[in-house]
Amino acid sequence: MDNEGANPPGCPSKFRPIIVTNRDSEGDPLSPGRETLKKWLGRKIRVVLRNKLVLIGIFSCTDHDENLVLFDCGTFVSESEQPISVGKVMVPGHQISTVAVEMQSDEPETQEPLVEK
Repeated sequence: MDNEGANPPGCPSKFRPIIVTNRDSEGDPLSPGRETLKKWLGRKIRVVLRNKLVLIGIFSCTDHDENLVLFDCGTFVSESEQPISVGKVMVPGHQISTVAVEMQSDEPETQEPLVEK
């Protein structure tokens, strides 16, 4: 278990991510995809599901099946409605259409587009 102490740069909340993995990490750098996911921990993300439901919350966990866990999550059925607070949510990976991550204004934009399902 690796606890980095302070919130990562760009982390908008008091949520402090804890990285847990079952792989051997000594001398073996993380893949670019895992590095990106690590940077996103603790950040606000917007997830659009296949049924057009929109979830906005703090990214706190993922797994090898592409499931996401959002903390302090709110949902929108349509953009004109007020958000409904739903707390902690597990989003099945096969239901995700798009994901957007809140970036700080001083961070460079990533040039790698995410693949839509």
